[in-house]
Amino acid sequence: MDYSVDVDLQKAFATVSRHGQELFRLRLFASLDTIGGLDESASLVVESPAAGVWTATARSSAWESRVTTTRFLPDRIETQTTVTGQGRLTDVHLLGGRRTPRGFLPSGSGLQKVYSPNPDHPTRVVREAVEPATISVCGEGGEPGIERWLFTPAPWCFAATADAAEWIGFSLVAPIAEQNFTSYHYRPVTAGFSLQLDYEGQTAVDGTFTTPLLVVQLGGSSPEDVLVRHRALLDEAGAVPPRPAERPEWWSGTIFCGWGAQCALGVRTDQPPQPLATQANYDTFLATLAKQGIVPETVVIDDKWQASYATCRPDPSKWTDLKGWIAARHAAGQRVLLWWKAWDEEGAPASACVTDVSGAPVGLDPEAPDCIELITDAVTYMLSADGLDADGFKIDFTARTPSGSSLRHAGPRWGTALLHEQLRLVYDTAKRVKPDALVVTHTPNPAFRDVTDMIRLNDVLHDHSAEPGYVARHMSYRAGVVRSVLPELGVDTDGWMMPSHAEWLAYLEIQDSLGVPALYYVDGTDTDLYDFRAADFDAVNDTWSRYRAARSI
Repeated sequence: MDYSVDVDLQKAFATVSRHGQELFRLRLFASLDTIGGLDESASLVVESPAAGVWTATARSSAWESRVTTTRFLPDRIETQTTVTGQGRLTDVHLLGGRRTPRGFLPSGSGLQKVYSPNPDHPTRVVREAVEPATISVCGEGGEPGIERWLFTPAPWCFAATADAAEWIGFSLVAPIAEQNFTSYHYRPVTAGFSLQLDYEGQTAVDGTFTTPLLVVQLGGSSPEDVLVRHRALLDEAGAVPPRPAERPEWWSGTIFCGWGAQCALGVRTDQPPQPLATQANYDTFLATLAKQGIVPETVVIDDKWQASYATCRPDPSKWTDLKGWIAARHAAGQRVLLWWKAWDEEGAPASACVTDVSGAPVGLDPEAPDCIELITDAVTYMLSADGLDADGFKIDFTARTPSGSSLRHAGPRWGTALLHEQLRLVYDTAKRVKPDALVVTHTPNPAFRDVTDMIRLNDVLHDHSAEPGYVARHMSYRAGVVRSVLPELGVDTDGWMMPSHAEWLAYLEIQDSLGVPALYYVDGTDTDLYDFRAADFDAVNDTWSRYRAARSI
């Protein structure tokens, strides 16, 4: 162990120093609040039952007992808290908590910078340590102030540094069945921080409850190295679900997704993009590309090809023969993915949904029997030869995971675990109907390895004041997150919404180095209304040719 630990028994914190530099004053206790009240420590007894192990036993205002155990290991620090009693969990505070009469006491730290694997700003990846960060399955980008829907969820791991020479990780380690929280927060104060999990009153404790293991990793060389170590911790703990090693070759084919073209057409004709997901428009999109020698291997039909999001039947006013259209693509050697909107209850009965206090549906409930039947039917219809015979899905809007202590649902899962259950139902049904179906999500979290085949980097965020080329740099950061924690999965490089033609072109140049090149536009961008010229189509062909040549090696 090349760090030192000095424990203050009265104040219940451990000063951790490394190479002569103080890193932390880590609180050795936690607070697990409930709907019934805040969890405050009236007293704390700190003991060391074994070398390198410390326990903090609290007299708690909310629980019959609360014990936090912290282990100081050679390359990391592990801490976990167990409570006994009854209550519905709301906020779980780690490395900090309430202690009367002092109020909430965070850990102290000398941290200067923090890195989050969850994209929430178009240029800021490493932030000042006094700025908060959140990793979550919630975060609809259409809401002001909420810009964290892109990876839902990102890996449960923040990285931080005191001097840029060493990066420290804060990893949650737990199987998916124990991930009944919606969000993981880094909560800074001027000279310290704590960590928080949101359970929203949806997890009932009657007996004992143990928090996810929190591992403070030491010795990382970079934020991506911290993420690689995070994945290793999960593998070591058996917290990463298994998946087949096989990856059909067609999954690596170049992608055309019609959403960007729908948006560009909508801007030029003063229409919303969803009504433009029509058979006639997609024929035009593909014909426009074909004239330039651009023939994608996979075509994604985007929002809103279906009449109702939940039932997934084609809108007959847009698609006169979607099955026939897909068959024609197959005859041309192409595959077709259908855009599927997670959680959306449009067309579903209330009995298949999470509901609010008034009984109104707010999202699908994958543990409700009627929802299981509905999703199974929809997926079977979309993929089977008797249905549309599509080849897989682009799953979107996982950030609309229901959130709220007053919401009602059928089973015990909540938050992350409930999202995983929804995707498991889609994924398992898809593989049963069509074993080589491709399922694309934006869930780059190792706990979701068994319910996705490819991770899309998701929408581009805008910062018109940023230095040129920022899109390529930011998307490279996102690809680095995926590569670090899920190297066995493919990467859909995405490509919408580009702030300008110049940023689109710069990103196109590097797509083949990040994953599968994805094209969203056919004749111009939708922000600066730039109309493509011959050189732009040549650039697409150059990237795709380079990518295909590398695949054939």
